[in-house]
Amino acid sequence: MELLPGLTDVEFLHKLDIRRSCIRNGKVYCGEVCLNDLDLYIWHAFMARDPVGYTLEALHTLSLDIPVVPDPTRFSTALDKYRAHLRLSRAGLPVPDTILLGHHNTEAAVPVLAEWGRALLKPRRGSYGQGVLLVEDFATLRDLAGYLENTLAATREGTFLLERVCPSSGPADWLGTTLVNGTLMYGYRKRSHRFTRLSSDVWKVYDPKGIGGDVDGCEVPATHVRLAQLAQQVLGLPLVGFDLIVSEGRPFIVDENTFPGLYPDLFAAAGRSLGRELFTFVQGLIKDLSANRPEARETPTHPGRSGTTLPARPGRALADQEEPGTPIGVRRRT
Repeated sequence: MELLPGLTDVEFLHKLDIRRSCIRNGKVYCGEVCLNDLDLYIWHAFMARDPVGYTLEALHTLSLDIPVVPDPTRFSTALDKYRAHLRLSRAGLPVPDTILLGHHNTEAAVPVLAEWGRALLKPRRGSYGQGVLLVEDFATLRDLAGYLENTLAATREGTFLLERVCPSSGPADWLGTTLVNGTLMYGYRKRSHRFTRLSSDVWKVYDPKGIGGDVDGCEVPATHVRLAQLAQQVLGLPLVGFDLIVSEGRPFIVDENTFPGLYPDLFAAAGRSLGRELFTFVQGLIKDLSANRPEARETPTHPGRSGTTLPARPGRALADQEEPGTPIGVRRRT
């Protein structure tokens, strides 16, 4: 925020929190400010992971008229573990094998579990390892489906995502990454008490309170760096993280993090600054806005960036929000 006033020819509007907005006739308003009149809206905010929740709906609506960064469609894809894995898999990146089942078609898992031997059952929009269950036989899955049907029928997810187990020797095989604008900021490892053992060779990160932290910076092998950068390009998100695990000598992406770990001490240890990295990113977006190129509507202007492009029209510019980050609204000065 201290660096932004140094950018000329633009006006920044702050505290335009999309979660506290309302939509009137297809226009998104924060108080009396119509966000659709901006040139660009940049946001970063924790939200309910409900795919039909208000915040994502408002972002999708806003993106019909102006560029929104991160792009809500890409963000929604990365938020869904099934769709994120599918996107990465189709790009040829190593992710665990998966099967998606309808709630009333659990029998389709029988041959798959017979082949795999066991699987991880994951909430599609889960986090912090909560709700991840090791399934070692079909009876467990069948009875879990029956339990949900008879107790939580009105709130169940409707699908089951089963992920093939990537066996490992423990927490030392797990590594987290954080990327900003296509560049790896650092790698980190969770401390041992953040892991729960599910079997002799299966572990999961488990944070029951969802508070994060308890990490230490670490070196990132070149293969992991390249894999994380390719995954970032595929998902097209400027701020993202990936959890990788080495299994049978190969790295796999086992989780995509739309809210990656942003640890100021790890930025400092890597010779970087979180504020400076975010400022540089915003500066690039403003430069693209000023370039005012018509072709920007179809093609990302910078490799590795979000893929969100800027309109070839004059007008206003960026918006931001609170908790945890301040949204930025930008309006060009003429």
